[in-house]
Amino acid sequence: MSAGTLTETAAQLDAEIAEVERRIRQRNRRTTRLIWLAQLAIVVVGLALWEVLSRTFGWDFWVSSPSGVWEQLVAWAQTEELWTGLRATLTVTILGFVPGALAGALIGFLFGWFRTLGRIFEPFVLAFYTLPKIALAPLFILWFGIDVLPKVVLAAVLVFFLVFFTTFQGAKTVDRSMLEMGYLMGGGKLAVFRKIVVPTSWVWVFSGFKISLPYALIGAVVGEFMAATEGIGFMIKNATNEFNTAGVFAGLVVLMIVAIILTQALRLVEHKLLHWNDGS
Repeated sequence: MSAGTLTETAAQLDAEIAEVERRIRQRNRRTTRLIWLAQLAIVVVGLALWEVLSRTFGWDFWVSSPSGVWEQLVAWAQTEELWTGLRATLTVTILGFVPGALAGALIGFLFGWFRTLGRIFEPFVLAFYTLPKIALAPLFILWFGIDVLPKVVLAAVLVFFLVFFTTFQGAKTVDRSMLEMGYLMGGGKLAVFRKIVVPTSWVWVFSGFKISLPYALIGAVVGEFMAATEGIGFMIKNATNEFNTAGVFAGLVVLMIVAIILTQALRLVEHKLLHWNDGS
């Protein structure tokens, strides 16, 4: 077979591979569009049923209605109460998530890599984990007052344990053959930890981040239920005291939207950092 024939064959194979990849991309785009359309249809049908049933059976006091929730959101936005509360809740959520996640990842790495250290402290971590963290809110208020700090601490504690256990598990389950290969190539324990354990555990770390992020929001809202003068949780509490069902649902809708946005933002960060991982 001549060189020219080989070149033509290789070019033909490249063209066929490119065509297959193009078709796969088109199919993936079609699938994504269908998923979005299905999700949109579910939302529209669900809201329509909610509105019709509420109006037909007079359930507005008990479950409100989409129109009632919308009117409440507009009223909050016009008085800037919504933006003030949203800023307060987001501040506590972020201030609680960042230190809780960093501490959970760091300690999880250490306990997972240094097995003896992990075996010593794991029972104590498990013991604290079994405590109902929400029940600690009054204690944090007693210790730190009624300002932002107790809510931040509660959010950080909720985040810490979730990130810790996922990171701890990831550090423990690193492929032992990769570690042995690192040692055989002359790497010390610190180098192997930095270049093998940490990178291969990042998937577990981000899983912990994604799982714990909504819990940071939960910690912020629970703290606002207990003691606050602003925030989405404070607004929901006031709406409950006033038997304002639309206000309660409006606060829940805001929290749901915030949780979705924060989670999607974290997914984008994960995709940028772990683009090599198919599951990211």
